[in-house]
Amino acid sequence: MGRSNRKRRGGRVPPRRDGPAGSERRPVLDEVEFAGQEWAFRQVRGNDSGRSYLCPGCQQDVPASSAHTVAWPASSMSGVENRRHWHTTCWNARDRRRPGHAWA
Repeated sequence: MGRSNRKRRGGRVPPRRDGPAGSERRPVLDEVEFAGQEWAFRQVRGNDSGRSYLCPGCQQDVPASSAHTVAWPASSMSGVENRRHWHTTCWNARDRRRPGHAWA
């Protein structure tokens, strides 16, 4: 007998939802002290937006298509201009890789 490729009812647990009906739960943000202030950060998946960012750790391009880390000052989360896109390896080595000109 062949295998059925139909989706089963009740097979998988649906993703948790917080907030209004239909909204996905936001990823958990972590905070760390860096460069004299608290920073919030999260890991992001790559996307096909075609954008690229300048990593403040190594001054090289971070393509949006690759997974990377986004960090911003925790005290001023509201503005997108405060976000910095880091290579995850550069973010993990941020104490050894001081930010360059892309920081300001």
